[in-house]
Amino acid sequence: MFPFSVTQQPRVISQQQTATTIHEGSGYELISFDAEKLNVFAAEVYYCEPHWHSAPELICILSGEFSVTLGHSTSVVVEGGMLYINPDEIHSLEARAPNSQLLTIQFAPNLFDETHPAPLMEYASLIHHQERDADKQLRKSVIALVEHLVRSQSSFDRISLVYQLLGTLAATGNSQDDRQQVTIRKKDQHLVKYGIEFINQHFDDELTLTTIADNAGVSYHHFSRTFKKISGYNFKEYLTMIRINKAKRLLKDTHIPITDISYTCGFSCHKQLIFAFNKYCRMTPTAFRKSYITAINSADELQVMTDSRFLPLGEEVIERLRGFMSPCQAG
Repeated sequence: MFPFSVTQQPRVISQQQTATTIHEGSGYELISFDAEKLNVFAAEVYYCEPHWHSAPELICILSGEFSVTLGHSTSVVVEGGMLYINPDEIHSLEARAPNSQLLTIQFAPNLFDETHPAPLMEYASLIHHQERDADKQLRKSVIALVEHLVRSQSSFDRISLVYQLLGTLAATGNSQDDRQQVTIRKKDQHLVKYGIEFINQHFDDELTLTTIADNAGVSYHHFSRTFKKISGYNFKEYLTMIRINKAKRLLKDTHIPITDISYTCGFSCHKQLIFAFNKYCRMTPTAFRKSYITAINSADELQVMTDSRFLPLGEEVIERLRGFMSPCQAG
């Protein structure tokens, strides 16, 4: 996951409770905001598992390209592209090129009220060479806000720039006017959230897609199609990803044999754990543990334990953003 966020620990609850407290599991991110009312960070990311949070989010691709699954569709966003994520919308992403980096702006929910609700819309500028004038104006608003943050200027001016960015964003995107389509999407999102919660709470069992579909009260095929469409991963891929993330925590304890960790996390044997680590972490569990031991007394520990490398938010990021604009716009 990304910085500034704390994922809630899963707890076992019934299906009936899940229907009314869907945010109590580990698919939902609790994001902490300071007085700035927003979080802005840059990172090199390998993958981010399906999750959701109450904070709306704007993503700007700084380099490389990402496959982003959002709502009911998956898109490839290349460097210079921008994408808006609605509050509580399931999303995931995966890098499709080496050194793929992004800038993320998360808006605190308390920026909004009944009179000025968070924008609910669809917005994506996938290729900056094909931008409209509205997209260019949005990019200028992003740059103005980042410049302000980097140069530590007046907080009152900063909050003005935040609302200016939100206003530009709302004017640029397409509002979700089709109520019937929105209702269908919410129903599907709720089903997938239930599936994510169930997997996070039972990852160490011999879990099958049939079991989850039966508990959710839908058919195997409907759940399989909907889960893949909205999360971006099929059931087995997501289950494996969750098991790996649990294994990472246990690998920090060097007294626990890797074979025991594999069984504890739901793998049938340690070879399955090794295969999964090679696929999703680009290293073996042993190499991962060694990297952690090497970095344990340094600031690099967080880098080892996550799937992202955080970048300084400074002038280099501003120059990257400006590089996507024409000379006359940059001036």
